[in-house]
Amino acid sequence: MKVLFFFFWIFIINITFSQTNIFLIGRTLGEKVIATGDTLRVFGFAPNLGAHPPIPGPLIEANQGDSVHIDFWNVSQLHHHTIHLHGLDVNQANDGVPMLSFSVDHMDHGWYHFKAPHAGTYLYHCHVGSTIHLQAGMYGPIIIRPSDGSNTTWDGGYPFDTETMLFMSEFDTFWHTDSILDHEHDTTAVYDPLEIPPYTPDYFLINGLSDQQLKDSVELLSITNYENYFRLVNIGYCSNKVIFPSALSAEIIDSDGRPLPTIETTDTIEIYPGERYGVLAKSAIPINDSIQIQYFDMMTGELKNTQYVSVEITDANKLSEFGDLTELTLVPNPVDNELSVNFNLLKKIPLSYRITSYDGKLIFAKNLPNFDLGKNSFKINTSSLKSGRYLMSLINHKNIVSKKFIKL
Repeated sequence: MKVLFFFFWIFIINITFSQTNIFLIGRTLGEKVIATGDTLRVFGFAPNLGAHPPIPGPLIEANQGDSVHIDFWNVSQLHHHTIHLHGLDVNQANDGVPMLSFSVDHMDHGWYHFKAPHAGTYLYHCHVGSTIHLQAGMYGPIIIRPSDGSNTTWDGGYPFDTETMLFMSEFDTFWHTDSILDHEHDTTAVYDPLEIPPYTPDYFLINGLSDQQLKDSVELLSITNYENYFRLVNIGYCSNKVIFPSALSAEIIDSDGRPLPTIETTDTIEIYPGERYGVLAKSAIPINDSIQIQYFDMMTGELKNTQYVSVEITDANKLSEFGDLTELTLVPNPVDNELSVNFNLLKKIPLSYRITSYDGKLIFAKNLPNFDLGKNSFKINTSSLKSGRYLMSLINHKNIVSKKFIKL
């Protein structure tokens, strides 16, 4: 009877929890295109031999309770690596800290095994010469979902419709030179004796992108009354301040993979290196704005840079039509000193407009008087705008209509 019960229990476990197998390759000859269009040498984790390592690395994803097995193959000349499972509750042998776990040499395999713990947002990175290897690009996100894999924050947690990862880091391009990246390792040393220059980052990244790359690749588009779950991660050497538009009613609900005992309603979240936060945001009105991510020097507190992630939320019933507001045109385009905004208004309603830079920064906004029905237009003095690409948006109580233009 005991034998039958044992096999029954094993059967129940196998149908309740699944096995997740992940294959990662450590590489030191990767390439990353930065915002200027130049190519930067990076280290990283690639999903296969034919791929350059993406920045950040491939997403590791599992459900709570799953058995996770990571097959890590190191093809890096001169370098040995580990996979440190940052924030996850795993045993010491699989934690990826070299002196307490193991490291993987060139052309070797290493296996990491763990049972997926609490649902939440985590990360992984190399823990060998971690100051250099982490800056070089050897990091990536981990998401542990509820045991049923549903769109909830954790078992019995908050439901959400969509989710967005904002994974923050930086590049100091001088640290990506061969003289820094190709130094030899002493595997017996307690610490790495390499002398490196002061850290002066010149590219500030969100999901491996910055500046105009963000507008092209990380733009958020949602629908009113939808809830979005933001997974905020900082793996850089700066502290971050993430500022949400007030209309999103942001609420911090978890930190470092654990629910907070009390929800904190705030537009601003400070995130230090290695920290993760979960934020629920929603809006019942159309929005055309941006999330600001500020980067501060950890030593001096100096603001080094601000990046912008566009947020566009549209009425669910107006996704394929402009409703009361149609035929928006901008003349001339490209523009020098004066932009003519032409549109057709089907109902007499109040309007406002916004101009944002192509990377999502709000330049200025203004409320407009009621216009007569039919063809309408107004002019904007654009002489003070810097040369570049912009987004002009007309907003009424139901929807947003946007057009891009170029300032000469």
